[in-house]
Amino acid sequence: MSYLEFHLVFILPLIALLGLVTWWETRGGQAVAGAYRPENRWAWRAYFALPLIALVYTTPWDNYLVWRGVWEYGHDRVLGVIGYVPVEEYLFFVLQPLLVGLWTFALLRRGGPAESGRRWVRWGGALFFAALSLLGAALLFAERGLYFGLILAWAAPISAFQWAFGGDLILSSRRRFWLALMVPTVYLWAVDAFAIHGGIWHISDRYSVNIDPLGLPLEEAAFFLITNLMVVQGLLLALHPQAVPRLRRLLRALRPWVVCVAVFALLKIPVPLAPDLFPLLGTASTAALALGALLWAWERVGARALLLAAGCLAVGLGVEVLGSRSGFPFGPYAYSAPGPVLWEVPLLVPLGWWGMTVSAFALSRGRPLLTGTMLVAWDVALEPLMTGQASGIARFWEWQQPALLGAYYGVPVTNFIGWFAVGSALAWGLRRLAPELAGGDFGWAYRVESLFLPAGLLLMGLYPAALTAAAVMGALAWISSRPPSARWSAAR
Repeated sequence: MSYLEFHLVFILPLIALLGLVTWWETRGGQAVAGAYRPENRWAWRAYFALPLIALVYTTPWDNYLVWRGVWEYGHDRVLGVIGYVPVEEYLFFVLQPLLVGLWTFALLRRGGPAESGRRWVRWGGALFFAALSLLGAALLFAERGLYFGLILAWAAPISAFQWAFGGDLILSSRRRFWLALMVPTVYLWAVDAFAIHGGIWHISDRYSVNIDPLGLPLEEAAFFLITNLMVVQGLLLALHPQAVPRLRRLLRALRPWVVCVAVFALLKIPVPLAPDLFPLLGTASTAALALGALLWAWERVGARALLLAAGCLAVGLGVEVLGSRSGFPFGPYAYSAPGPVLWEVPLLVPLGWWGMTVSAFALSRGRPLLTGTMLVAWDVALEPLMTGQASGIARFWEWQQPALLGAYYGVPVTNFIGWFAVGSALAWGLRRLAPELAGGDFGWAYRVESLFLPAGLLLMGLYPAALTAAAVMGALAWISSRPPSARWSAAR
């Protein structure tokens, strides 16, 4: 059987049957989604948007799978390929959401109006899928876990977002939700097992855990479960009457600097998987952080934010040029950065001095000494990464210090003293020129970094650095979140 014949036998007839049932049941004017969402135009728009979203989101991921050899197809079973993927596979990206969507519509027509569940389930579901995302990222570094890791790292973050936004809406009717999810999933499990045993496609033993319940690789079972989950959740959210008003409220509350912090975080995710892209991703991520700091500062102090950014950038660049040429104040080191540079200094360095100083200053509520300490903790996490200790990560700079003073990944003590001095000085300047920046939500950028940076070090095998970074950055993020005591306030 060819891949096209597989669709003609197992997928297209079911879509046609469900389409016929939908037409028959709605010919008298009944809404396609029943009382759950009476407006047909909106329901059909959401339905046809799902295949487009699936096609766009899945295409690069699936091409990577085939390129990497995670799965392969019988060359005599397909019409042709686009990139690395068979044409029929792209068709599957479209047909699966159409099939699951029509089945979900049939269930919605047999149920009542949309309701909302308990709000706590939003965060419970979001945390569960966030944990699966981290598990997926960890599995990427085990050869036998690669396929499972790629599935979880690709799909679980989407589900985490869906649940954080509207888990209470998704689970408003548990019976309807589970029927919508599991019936098409079990069917696709069965036909997938048939296709594998028929030689239409094959899963590599090298990248699989090789657990095949009932003849179906565990990864394939997980794939169809979580992809159907995204489709069902997406359709239930799109159709729920409370979803659009909730989205509008969220967008009204969403400020530009929040988008920048999100980009700052998201650009870190591919680094463990593609370390050779770190110079590009690291520079782009830090630029997003710096832009976010500027936009946040503008909200608080207006045009003064431009002068503050220019000053911090100038100090950051100047102290790095001085340090790399004279050894003062950090100790003797030399740059060998592969990314964009200015006077031999990587652009991400002065951008980081501005962006992370503002975040630490905000989180510490304007305490210069604490801000300087927080920046030292950040550098403790950065040094093993930037000096090329992780496999595949290019070296940005190299220390030239006797080992006695460089016990921590070859980094001299003078470096941390210099970071504390420069960071405290920048924070003192911000306190004098823009006390309005003390406190505020931009401190979340430091909190995000205290999670993502140790996680990245862990995934790249730098276990001592990961534990050290998590301890010092996490502790300081927690301490800084507490209001200063009267004694501290008087001492500062």
